Amino acid sequence: MRLPIRNYLTTPLTIFIEPVCDQHEVPVGGEAIVTLEDGYPHSIDVHPDQWVSIWNEGPEWARVEIFSEHQFSIPSKKAD
Repeated sequence: MRLPIRNYLTTPLTIFIEPVCDQHEVPVGGEAIVTLEDGYPHSIDVHPDQWVSIWNEGPEWARVEIFSEHQFSIPSKKAD
């Protein structure tokens, strides 16, 4: 499973991968691609203090790639 996490904030975004407390920083305007093993439960918690925790319950380590800018297109805003 691949999860793109984009940082639209004005400050860096911290990602914690649990249960090992692996920490990664996503720069302003950057993106992280978190790859988790398919077929196992995972959970994502978004916290208001610019950090995200991802609980990986698979036997394999999560892989995290950090990019300084978005690798995928930014979603367009819908008109009201």
